[in-house]
Amino acid sequence: MTVQLLEADYLVIGAGAMGMAFVDEILTQSSTDLVILVDRHAKTGGHWNDAYSFVSLHQPAAFYGVNSEKLGSGGAALASGCEVLAYYERVLAKLVATGRLRHFPMCESSGNGRFVSLVEADLKYQVTVRKKTVDATYMNVRVPSTTEPEYPVSSEITLRPPNELPAVRRPRSGYVIIGAGKTGMDAVLFLLNQGVDPDHITWIISNDAWFLDRAQIQPGRVFDEGLGGQFQNIASAGTLTELLLSLEADQRLLRLDKDVWPTKYRCATVSLDELEKLRSIANTVRLGRVVRIDSDAIILQHGSLPTGSEVLHVDCTADGLAKREIRPVFDGDTITLQSLFMCQQVFSAAVIGNIEARVDGEQRKNALCQVVPHPEFSRDFPLALSVSMKNMESWGREFGMWLGRSRLSMASHDSTFKLLWGAFKARKVMPVAVEKMRLIIDQEFGIEAD
Repeated sequence: MTVQLLEADYLVIGAGAMGMAFVDEILTQSSTDLVILVDRHAKTGGHWNDAYSFVSLHQPAAFYGVNSEKLGSGGAALASGCEVLAYYERVLAKLVATGRLRHFPMCESSGNGRFVSLVEADLKYQVTVRKKTVDATYMNVRVPSTTEPEYPVSSEITLRPPNELPAVRRPRSGYVIIGAGKTGMDAVLFLLNQGVDPDHITWIISNDAWFLDRAQIQPGRVFDEGLGGQFQNIASAGTLTELLLSLEADQRLLRLDKDVWPTKYRCATVSLDELEKLRSIANTVRLGRVVRIDSDAIILQHGSLPTGSEVLHVDCTADGLAKREIRPVFDGDTITLQSLFMCQQVFSAAVIGNIEARVDGEQRKNALCQVVPHPEFSRDFPLALSVSMKNMESWGREFGMWLGRSRLSMASHDSTFKLLWGAFKARKVMPVAVEKMRLIIDQEFGIEAD
């Protein structure tokens, strides 16, 4: 057995959405850089390879993918998982055709420029990296099909990931959806769209979360009615509760049950039609997380409910957007891809690629890459928004023209008139909004925002 010796300017570990956005930017901005791309999957697309067949984007395709290639019909379209995988296959072929990208699927990195095949023991590689090694796996997106539930389950109980819902071939006495995130909502909506009676569905919700109205996160609306409009709400609020109620009153935030105060904020996005369908589930259980599932009962933190072998239980508890410890994006010969704009990790990866290509000096690069961990609780929202907007302000000064051309940037889809009008309105309210944001962050975290 011999080790194959390779050379490249960049060794990118992870061919998911963030890795592809970074590679696309590097190859677009340089005519000479060579990239080696390594991933455990057989095809590019990362977690999309493991997701359920009925998955789709929750936000517009206009903001997703890579900068150099439109996804699907673009605009407000919600591309399906199949469309996303086909898109990444097309993008890969285009980038490989440049002669400057080599893709090594079904391989795993072992550090220090080494990686090995997952299917052939004799295939081992050592890469001489001339510039940087890029960790595109750090955000660690998890899906139920590849993540074991954190609770024990009786052998008499049928528990499946949502991937297996389309394979159901006989009616069940009931369906229990465990988890209230994006995956849980998708599972509930899938069953309802197949004609399952809402009363036959039990939905276990350990924590309610705020939802974003998809209609306000559309190309051409983000910096007017959507994100831009939030500064009016911030300027009028003195506490986090006042802010959330103000956003709800303007339908910028939604909740499942008007009588239940959400404690989470995970950037989950729904349409008003989807929300009404979700509200049709009367059997919502708010007794905390599942502790275990016995043969005749689901034991939760604060109670239990009966179940049985004829009930299909669907596990949707994998945390796809887990908050990770912040690392420097640029650290010597390593780049760690992380989110720099709230809940826009793919755009963030493209920004990092752009900064790597055009900005000199590690300190200056990191100053432009203030990490924005995925928000989890309601109080995380104002802090994540504050850092996101500071990053955007810095990017506007440093590479405003690139932002205006980047299809992954929400701002690029607004007309010049709307951007100018939004900036004019924001200028009037921004000083007050910034001060109120600082006040709320200080109240919630005991820290003063910079």
